[in-house]
Amino acid sequence: MFFSFSSLAGAIFACFLLSDIVMGRSSSLAVDVRGHGVRFIDGPITSGNVGVTTSDNLGYFTNITLGGLNLTVILDTGSFDLIVDLQGHQLLLTNTTNIQTSQQFGNGNAIGDVNFAELRLGDFIIQSQAFLDATQFSEFGDIHGILGMSFNVDSPIRAAIAQAWGAQAAQIFGNTPMPALFAQDTTLSHNFDVQLARASELDTTAPGLFIIGTHDPDFASVTDAPHLPIVTSDHWSLVMDAMKINGKVFSFNTSRIAGVPVGKVAAALDTGFSLPPLPAPAVDAIYSDIPGAAFDERGQQWFVPCDASTNVSFVFAGQEFFVHPLDLTYPVTGSIGGVQRTVCVNTYQYLTLNPDAFTGFDLILGDAFLRNVYASFNYGTALFGNSGPFVQMVSTTTNMAEAMDEFKTQRAATLTHLPPVVDPSHAVHGLIDNSSTTIRSLCLGNSRVSLVLLSIVFLL
Repeated sequence: MFFSFSSLAGAIFACFLLSDIVMGRSSSLAVDVRGHGVRFIDGPITSGNVGVTTSDNLGYFTNITLGGLNLTVILDTGSFDLIVDLQGHQLLLTNTTNIQTSQQFGNGNAIGDVNFAELRLGDFIIQSQAFLDATQFSEFGDIHGILGMSFNVDSPIRAAIAQAWGAQAAQIFGNTPMPALFAQDTTLSHNFDVQLARASELDTTAPGLFIIGTHDPDFASVTDAPHLPIVTSDHWSLVMDAMKINGKVFSFNTSRIAGVPVGKVAAALDTGFSLPPLPAPAVDAIYSDIPGAAFDERGQQWFVPCDASTNVSFVFAGQEFFVHPLDLTYPVTGSIGGVQRTVCVNTYQYLTLNPDAFTGFDLILGDAFLRNVYASFNYGTALFGNSGPFVQMVSTTTNMAEAMDEFKTQRAATLTHLPPVVDPSHAVHGLIDNSSTTIRSLCLGNSRVSLVLLSIVFLL
């Protein structure tokens, strides 16, 4: 049997083990950033060379053990299921099926069979976790897989099991990883917390936080933060009050999500999206505010002076979260007119996802936003009906004057190791005059996977 699903990302009914979990009261796992914030292009700077890649970019990964095999996977709050590409490796399965399904991401897809194996997340053990054993895993390079951190609703694996064996079997065997974990121990706090590290632009690693069932002591104040309830059942989508540019509120169009108040929009928090996609007018408002920035009409991309930035913030429940200047642009190096040059481009990109295939949000705040917060994702009390999930956040970028000084110091240090910088207007005119292609926006997508990019794009 084959089932196909889009996500922001027949079998024999064998003797299955119920998903018992052996656990402590909480567990902390590492989430590491891999790659760096400079894109090195081998050849001319063209759309083909600055598109989605799986190297020289930022991705957020954690380590799991599946069927006795240690794997490094993308941590993705924008997708539902555990998807792995074993790349020829063998693991110990608890059960197999011939249920085949697929998942379509913002960029790329995965096709394979639904199988079951023991999943270890830190101190937690899920004895028989359903996962997609991918036989085709396009556009994701050499990553081992994706750990979906969203909900059961719209899970392709759960839906495929339900179609093959019925709804009751899906409820027992088809839970996605976090609901499977929390459903087994009602005394465990139903939250996981994430704090994405920011590596310097020339570094390749930096530690972050991924905690299940508790909070990091340094961010204990997150428990006092406002509860931000989800507004759709399939994403960590929250009502966003406003986006501000140098203190001025940007006016979005009316939200397409039912129940979102007039003047506000639904923002999906997605660790699987490297480069946050926003409506085009919002992107233009950000980068046109930077002196010297130039827009490339053909590539739909902003070129920005590498030493310039602006002040951007997003507001939730009256809380203002500032974006570090390092998260607004990033350097790209390659050849222009046969000469090696460096240009800086916009991190916040045009939203181009098909609105019919990807629903539940008006925009996505990916890694370039999430590096500026400590976020606690809480499933509430109704795991399977998805009534009650909420997010709490505290800012990690609290002093914009210090952040701007850090930006200038680090960006200057980065540029000393790169080819000479070209003026944005010269880059635009040079690309238009001398090439039929231009730099396109980077959309990782997985879920996107966005990722393994400067962050990771997913929307599962």
